[in-house]
Amino acid sequence: MLKIILLQLSILFTFLLPPAMAQKARGGFKVREPNLYAPHLYADTLNFEVALLNLPGVGNKQSYWELSYQIFFVPEDKYYEALKRAPKGPSNPTPEEFPGRILLAKGRKEKMRVSRTITLHGVSFKQKVPDAQRTKFAHLLTAYSVKIFDAQLKTTVYYSGIFLTEPYEQDETDQAIARKTIYLNFGVNRDGTLNRSQLPPGTLH
Repeated sequence: MLKIILLQLSILFTFLLPPAMAQKARGGFKVREPNLYAPHLYADTLNFEVALLNLPGVGNKQSYWELSYQIFFVPEDKYYEALKRAPKGPSNPTPEEFPGRILLAKGRKEKMRVSRTITLHGVSFKQKVPDAQRTKFAHLLTAYSVKIFDAQLKTTVYYSGIFLTEPYEQDETDQAIARKTIYLNFGVNRDGTLNRSQLPPGTLH
């Protein structure tokens, strides 16, 4: 739960960072080198994995969930232009606030069993991005709308939002490598509130 909260704060703070700063890495903040050409950090294809990890009514057959999603590539210059236009304070931006975005994949799933995990393999990525835009500090944007009905709580939870992440990730030696998978996780607490995360499920506790 703590990691989920920290992730949300990190995403929010990231969206408010000045253009001179990069995303938070393991060793702290690093100065962004604008338009650093890095095609080796772009995977040919991406996987997309979505999971409903926690639900009080998971054993009730009447429980279900629905999801719609879109995955975009946002060029570095457009991402930082959006930062400059963003209002001060907390916000829940939409994909429309990132002009120049490139759609990589989209889908919709209705009334799924709560035990089901959505997995999408082989989403074309690198070839959809113009070569000049394959820079290190571009972003991947995942927009989603989720509806979860918990039959035990007799509660329906709705939420729409976005997650932003880089096209690369850090390996165990803290080296930048091409990101291969985008994760999206949800969970419902016993008070009916929603948890959401873009961390790999195995790292959540």
